[in-house]
Amino acid sequence: MFFLDYTIMVVYMLVVLGIGFYFSRNEKSSEDYLLGGRSMPYVAIGISCMMSLLSSVSIVVTPGEIFNNGLTLFSLSSTLGLFLAIPCFLLFIRFYFKLGSFTPYEYLEYRYSPAIRTLIAVSALYTRIIYLGVVLYTSSKIFEGAYGWPAWRTIVLVGVIGALYTVMGGMKAVVWSDVLQFIVLIGGFIVVVIILCVKIEGGAWGAVSYAFANGRGLPQYATAEFYKISPYIRLSFWLLLLNAVLGPLTSACSDQITIQRLLSTKDWKEGFKSQIVATFTAFPFVLILMFVGLALFTFYSQNPDPSLKDADGVFFRFIATNLPSPLPGIFMAAMLAAIMSTLDSGMNSMATIWLKEVHQKYINKKIDNARQVKISRWATLIVGCIAILLGILMDTSGKWLAQSAAEIGVLFALFSAIILPAFLFAVLSSRANSILIWLLMAYSVGDAIAVKIWYALSRSALQAWSNGDALGWAGPISFLLPLIPLLVGLLFVMIWWLNKNSNRKIKLTLLLAAAFPFGLTQGMLVWFFFSSSIGDTPMALSFMFHLPLTLIAGFIALQCCPKQPLEKYQGLTIGTINEPILKKLD
Repeated sequence: MFFLDYTIMVVYMLVVLGIGFYFSRNEKSSEDYLLGGRSMPYVAIGISCMMSLLSSVSIVVTPGEIFNNGLTLFSLSSTLGLFLAIPCFLLFIRFYFKLGSFTPYEYLEYRYSPAIRTLIAVSALYTRIIYLGVVLYTSSKIFEGAYGWPAWRTIVLVGVIGALYTVMGGMKAVVWSDVLQFIVLIGGFIVVVIILCVKIEGGAWGAVSYAFANGRGLPQYATAEFYKISPYIRLSFWLLLLNAVLGPLTSACSDQITIQRLLSTKDWKEGFKSQIVATFTAFPFVLILMFVGLALFTFYSQNPDPSLKDADGVFFRFIATNLPSPLPGIFMAAMLAAIMSTLDSGMNSMATIWLKEVHQKYINKKIDNARQVKISRWATLIVGCIAILLGILMDTSGKWLAQSAAEIGVLFALFSAIILPAFLFAVLSSRANSILIWLLMAYSVGDAIAVKIWYALSRSALQAWSNGDALGWAGPISFLLPLIPLLVGLLFVMIWWLNKNSNRKIKLTLLLAAAFPFGLTQGMLVWFFFSSSIGDTPMALSFMFHLPLTLIAGFIALQCCPKQPLEKYQGLTIGTINEPILKKLD
């Protein structure tokens, strides 16, 4: 049976590689390769954007999380968060069409400086390559659950295939293969949903009602604890709400994966139509994934499987053991469709950032079109290799900290906190300036490192704890932890004060040196404050916990900044979007 499944998947992969080869023949410029000549139809772009949402992350995490804990994690992000993408488009992406950009980071050079443009671009590049690593890691759960493959085999195989066909075809291959994958995915889900409904006593209604009656609906909403802000509560309403708002804002301002697709249409109005198509095609798929999670819980409650160990692989365990041949192969081809749709767009988009934000600016400014395409292809291949390595590292960290697929990426994110403030301040305020962004960057990295240390140490201590042991890092911490970086930060402020008549670069360097330990102090103080309430039982930091203190501090500091010269913001803020841009880039 597995032979037939593998044959179907191999045939599918050959079709995808054929699409890449077909489009590779006509890629003569970076605009053709990276943006499809800016002439892609909005419906195809909208479907392609939607497919990037339905990656292996969604398809593994959603059923697995619902199977273990219920719908609560997705209750706001899949409703409010999904539809906020439409107004967020209007807030940011019109500026990128106005500038004729390849990436959103060109906008930052107009508003700030070339250095800030590079800083945020590299931060976003790192953040999105981490995401590609998560995609490959969750892909391993698919084949582990269905066929028992070791994680490294799936990560390497899927990563290499994704890189190869993206290298060949560029944006046109990405978009048109996504349309094909959309069709395959629809067919696969229809098959699985029908079979689940047939196999469950009570059908679709029985699947949902049983799961809700047994705590897999939204039970947290009925508890007082859910409405507290605590690092030791796995899910908090207010943090879910915050993420549902900040998530689409961050994606709309800086997510090269989505933005590059939208910029492949002829103008912002066509891009806006694409965003609407993406939103309204994604919503039914989200509902289907939620139903699948509830139905799987009901099915395995009615039909216990002692060999089922990992909830992240429950969907694919069902596929491999309950679908008649050749349906498992067809559905696994559909899963590969979802994985490839994210990998192709991610690798292509990260190659764009490298070419336009690093190579063309700092390595070879006069590079011709043919060379740009070649560099883009090499960059795609390198991004793929890095993502494969990160996927393997995530598998290692997941075993160390006993993380689920929903939690796996939290340890690696360091630079994401600065991305949204840089764009949000730029579009909203004429006071936004480079010095503020540099200081927030250093501050946010310090805070992020403190939180990652807290997460890793408290979680590993909890794993190792047994009754009667000391609580260690999963208990209260000493005030010395936040005090030490605070004193270091104050020392740099003192040095800055003594050198306040020095040149601008020295003063800025000293302020940055102070901002980093102050950010570290903030994270450690939050840890100290909350850990002080821990009693006799060890507690580990939740993967969802993060207070938007850097964003709040940035907004406060922004109000104290002077208004920038007119050429720095005219035509580049929401209040002046219809006015001509005064600034010209070199």
